[in-house]
Amino acid sequence: QPTMGAAEIGGEPVMSAGRKQNTRIQMVFQDPFASLNPRMRVGDTIAEGPLVHRLVTRDQAQGDVARWLVAVGLDAAAAERFPHQFSGGQRQRVAIARALAMRPDALVCDEPVASLDVSIQAQILVEMKSLVRDAGVSLVWISHDLATVSVLASRLLVMYAGRLIEEGPTAEVLRRPRHPYTQGLIDSLPSRAAPGRDLAQIPGATPALTGLPSGCAFRSRCAHATGACASAPAQTVEAPRTWRCHHPLHLGAVATSAGAA
Repeated sequence: QPTMGAAEIGGEPVMSAGRKQNTRIQMVFQDPFASLNPRMRVGDTIAEGPLVHRLVTRDQAQGDVARWLVAVGLDAAAAERFPHQFSGGQRQRVAIARALAMRPDALVCDEPVASLDVSIQAQILVEMKSLVRDAGVSLVWISHDLATVSVLASRLLVMYAGRLIEEGPTAEVLRRPRHPYTQGLIDSLPSRAAPGRDLAQIPGATPALTGLPSGCAFRSRCAHATGACASAPAQTVEAPRTWRCHHPLHLGAVATSAGAA
């Protein structure tokens, strides 16, 4: 049971006791080998959830598995193979097929391409974009890699130490970030490094989540921090953007005077 908060899809709670309700959100994990049962053929792995939740009959299961394997770029015959007989990228495709076979309304992907070769990453990103569009699925992509986020996400939410600090349309947030932490993430991208220079780094270290400082958790690492940052910043709404910062960036004279205070 959740300790606090709520999650809803279409106004209905996701974490209800109802069986059918629990199929509405599915997960794809970072390590595809660890998330697949090594003793099950991948066809049985993909069919297991739809059969348990009666989304397909046993007579329909084989055709359903073949459909999803082909959808993620694998041959239908792959259903007879075990996870160890696939490459890392192929295993991640199996994990994606297993999740989509549950006909979810939302798909949560936790760093699903972080452990894969860059060329394989690019292939899966292109496939994911078309798959979620064709299946009509909302995609929640959790990643530290802003490059992959910029390819997939229409809306970007930035978190620091477990707290939401900024959100808005992806292109706008990346072009004109309001929170200094977001700016730090952007500056640390390899594409931003000058030739012969080291990558930019955010000074300091992330605080322990069991002992967060008062106010803004980022203030001990922030070049713009003042005494005001010891109190929690209120949420600022400038549709379609929101942020939580006492000294937001890119606000002209306001940002300049606040940063110098």
